[in-house]
Parts: sequence; structure tokens; C-alpha cells
Amino acid sequence: MTIESSVVYSDRPYGATQKKVTERHTDQLGIHYDVRFITDNDYDVQASLDANAIIVNQQTIDTEIANGIAECYVGGDPLHFDVGGSWDKVTPDYQTWDELMLGVSINFLSQTDQLELVWWSLPNSRISSTDKERVWDMSQTEVSSVNADIQIAIDTQATLDLYAPYFNADGSKP
Repeated sequence: MTIESSVVYSDRPYGATQKKVTERHTDQLGIHYDVRFITDNDYDVQASLDANAIIVNQQTIDTEIANGIAECYVGGDPLHFDVGGSWDKVTPDYQTWDELMLGVSINFLSQTDQLELVWWSLPNSRISSTDKERVWDMSQTEVSSVNADIQIAIDTQATLDLYAPYFNADGSKP
């Protein structure tokens, strides 16, 4: 878990039997996440802090995965960085590299439109077969099949791109 501390930051009366509460959850990077809610005066403070810390932690993980997916859609690689001509694995802030790789890759591998695999091709090309087998819990044959499907998507997109000069986005001729 990346939440290192959780405290009640603010606790004010709200009518006769309720209160407005702000909890502050702080992660390992020192970033604060405030959770605000109205509750009964006799709520269980520790249970609330614990439950909301789990929720905030999951939100940081989900956001990191969503940012990785978005980076793929602009042609980037959220899993690697350039170290002078070769590529090394990033160190995610809120999960392991394996968890981030699984979360981002499954988004593309589970799409019904095969062309979505094109967006995953760059990061995929930098991941070893051994890492893919381990993270995806697949055999070498299954990983090879996934790689072949990605190559088909790349080839299909390249073929479709050949038609682009002949049509405008609305289907009319230029």
C-alpha cells in the first residue's frame, strides 16, 4: 500500500447529529489526498480511515494505469525510458512494473478492434518474452501468438494508411 498516513484533518458539526469530516491520506511521495464526507457523530474513525486509505490507494494505481494507456495512445512507452540508446524499465510510483505492464497491456489485448493493438506495439517491442510469459501467465507459444496478432494489426494499419490520400475523413474525394 502506498498510503503512509491517514488522519482526520477536519471535523466540524453539521446539524445536531452529523458532522462534516475531511480525512487526509498521504502517500509515500508526500502527496495528500483529501476525502470529504458527512457522517453521523458516532462514526468509527479508524474504520473510516482504513477503508478510505484502501480506496485512495486503488485510485492512485488506477490513475497510473490510465496515464500509461494514454501515453500509448500518443505514441509513447509508459514502461521504459531511454538510457543512452537502450531501454530500461520505469519504476512506477504506485505499483510494481509487472502490475503496471499488466494493467496497461490488458487494455489493448482485450479490445475487440484488432487495430487497437497498434497502440501497444511500441511498448510490446521492448518487453522481453520472459517478462511477457511471467506477467501474462502464458506459455512461449501463447506469447508468440500475441506478438503475431500485433504484427497483423500493424500490417493491416499500414495497408489502410495507403488509402488515406484518396479520401477525406468524411468519405469525399480530395
